[in-house]
Amino acid sequence: MKRGQISLEFSILFLALLIVIIISTMTPGMYGYKKTIETSSASLGHAALSKLKTNIDILSAADEGSKKIIYIKSPPAIWEINGRNITLAGNGYNITTTCDIDLTSNNYNYKTNMTVIAVTLSRNENNIYINWS
Repeated sequence: MKRGQISLEFSILFLALLIVIIISTMTPGMYGYKKTIETSSASLGHAALSKLKTNIDILSAADEGSKKIIYIKSPPAIWEINGRNITLAGNGYNITTTCDIDLTSNNYNYKTNMTVIAVTLSRNENNIYINWS
């Protein structure tokens, strides 16, 4: 054998090891992909729900007739308004919060995709009206 050459057995073993490493790192990544998407959607949903609740709390202390428009980056989910509760239900998660004031809405089950939505909040006498657009 000349200097600088490798044997056929060594090259076959090296390629086999390389294939094993690729397969062993690729398989968990493919199965963990769905869980990563669910976790990131839930995180984005929590931030969106927190932003909406914070603005509702701010507007509840304002005078009657006050309005506020907010923009929320929402994951694919369904926003549900029920009395004082807001629920965000998506793929693999369900987040609920309770406000200190009654809520009414033009759409009690508002479905969103991965978009930025404009929400108009209006302070009425005893409640806050949520207009999804």
